[in-house]
Amino acid sequence: MMISKGKRWRVLGFASLLLLTALAAAWAIPVPYFVLRPGSAVPVLQFVDVEGADFRERGEFLLTTVSVREGNALEYLLAWMVPGSKLVPREEMLDPGENPDMYRRRQQEWMTLSQQNAILAAFRYAGRSAEEILLGVKVIRTLSGMPAEGKLMSGDRIVAVDGQPTRSVSQLLRKLREKRKGESVRITLWRQGKKLEKTLPLVPFSQAKGGQVGIGIVPMTERRIRTDPPVQIRADHIGGPSAGLMFALEILNQLTSEDLTRGLKIAGTGTLTAEGEVGQIGGVEQKVAAADREGADLFFVPADVHPGDSNQSRAEAAARAIGSRMKIVPVRTLNEAVHHLERLKTASVKGPIIDTPAVLTYNDPVFMVRAGAM
Repeated sequence: MMISKGKRWRVLGFASLLLLTALAAAWAIPVPYFVLRPGSAVPVLQFVDVEGADFRERGEFLLTTVSVREGNALEYLLAWMVPGSKLVPREEMLDPGENPDMYRRRQQEWMTLSQQNAILAAFRYAGRSAEEILLGVKVIRTLSGMPAEGKLMSGDRIVAVDGQPTRSVSQLLRKLREKRKGESVRITLWRQGKKLEKTLPLVPFSQAKGGQVGIGIVPMTERRIRTDPPVQIRADHIGGPSAGLMFALEILNQLTSEDLTRGLKIAGTGTLTAEGEVGQIGGVEQKVAAADREGADLFFVPADVHPGDSNQSRAEAAARAIGSRMKIVPVRTLNEAVHHLERLKTASVKGPIIDTPAVLTYNDPVFMVRAGAM
């Protein structure tokens, strides 16, 4: 039986409508996952400006990112088909009681900390003037069901505990470690230009050891950095702490006369403390893919040092899986990364995937960031 041309078009139109309806429904159905995909690998130079720097980079440092999307049924299905995609359970991305908006704000705070640490580490490495002015402990958010809920607010700046000046997270934690369950703590803080005092009971954290108590906040040290010469980093659209190492390398390259790029495309990732120690990050496979896509010659990755560390092994496996000729270089410190670049003599390093760091010494970071940060 022959089907008329008009009827055939009506059938195709109905089928297309059904498909579009199904796709729209799949887009609207949430799933308890985030979808990670390779992001970008872009020159760090466009974000960093050291005042008065007079230099030319023959190569470039590349900052790598991960595309993070809230999951829906359609994204879930595509993640199984699109190379480089990864599904991450919602509870692994978000802290307890945190929603996606809170997560994005937290990532922006980590980015600010990352920039400050990069400036301090680079200037200290170069032996240049850098002053760290501690202002207090910023409350990123309060935890549900904890004493701080309803009494402290996001943006509050804690400046004293029991009348004693408190200017950093480490000072706050040290004071709380002296307390026991059932005791209270008097918090002095600034909120929207007003100085306030709050008395909060202390409760134990279930995940803590040794009966450690707290008030239930996500804290971050608030500070200002003064350097000579001044530095500006403009990366407000990027979140997370993992750009610290690459920011520091770019700052160093502008501070000194030697071109560390050696004419190469040098990508990488890694958190960085103000003391120059490199820490683990999340989404390393996607960052390797992004760097390889941009033709990077070398990729710095946090070395696997502690039990549970996996950035180095995952980066090496990811490079092998996509047949990359980009060299994966694990580093523990800014010092190691710089020394590796200083040893390069040619503008071609492609070859074996695995390399050995120049310096093997390691000191535990003073400030450990949350594992899995982007």
